[in-house]
Amino acid sequence: MSPRPRPSLLGPVARARFQQAGVVSSLALVIAAGVVTPAAAAADAVSDARPFATSYTDKDCKPHKPHKPRTVEGASYAGKDKCRGATGATGATGPKGATGATGAMGRPGPKGATGATGATGATGAMGRPGPAGATGATGATGATGATGATGATGATGTPGVCADIDASRDSNNFELRAALAPPTMTDPLARAYAGIRDLQPDPGAFVWTDLSGLDGYPTNACGIAVSQQALGGGTEGDMAIEVITTTGAVYGTTCDIDTSDVTLTCENPWALVNGQPTP
Repeated sequence: MSPRPRPSLLGPVARARFQQAGVVSSLALVIAAGVVTPAAAAADAVSDARPFATSYTDKDCKPHKPHKPRTVEGASYAGKDKCRGATGATGATGPKGATGATGAMGRPGPKGATGATGATGATGAMGRPGPAGATGATGATGATGATGATGATGATGTPGVCADIDASRDSNNFELRAALAPPTMTDPLARAYAGIRDLQPDPGAFVWTDLSGLDGYPTNACGIAVSQQALGGGTEGDMAIEVITTTGAVYGTTCDIDTSDVTLTCENPWALVNGQPTP
């Protein structure tokens, strides 16, 4: 019987990888021969080489009987083992190959599904006001509303200023006047006056008689009138004076006329005239 060979320190897989590395290193050196000088290639081989095994002989190795390839875990194994000698150092890496051409663009893929609707953006700033529109047509007149209720009667206003004057000239001898003077701050009474003046040979000045001091004079007199009555035969009669009050009452008095010296005598009290005006 032949002596049994001793097992290798490296497994079948490791030895197969060392063998492949040796082949690649040899090819790399050949390819780089046109680029790298022999001295540079040798230097790179020495600097990058890493021994994976050492030369090993064994008494079980027989030079005249080569080993057969082994099969490990279903893969063919043709690497060296201890009876074949140590695996050589890994060769230098060859230069980087040129970049290949860009491949043709493939067909477009199917259209993706529509994404979800995004959130509503913030409201923008208000724009400038537009021009004023044309004036619309006038609408139809509405129906007349119902008559409202009569309002309450307002307060009686302050009486106006009472002032009046009247005149009478029955002949060309003298002239008669009646005047109502308005009240003042110092005298709040509207006073009645009777006046006379001579017209011959020239008009003279009026002579006034205050009638406000006679009995029965109304304190609210507001208008005045004058009249005269001739007695006939060239003799003048008397002078009649009437006043009307703010309430519409009419009062009267008389004065005697002296034609010789053209004067008046007024002594009769005031009295309501017979028959008052009805508003």
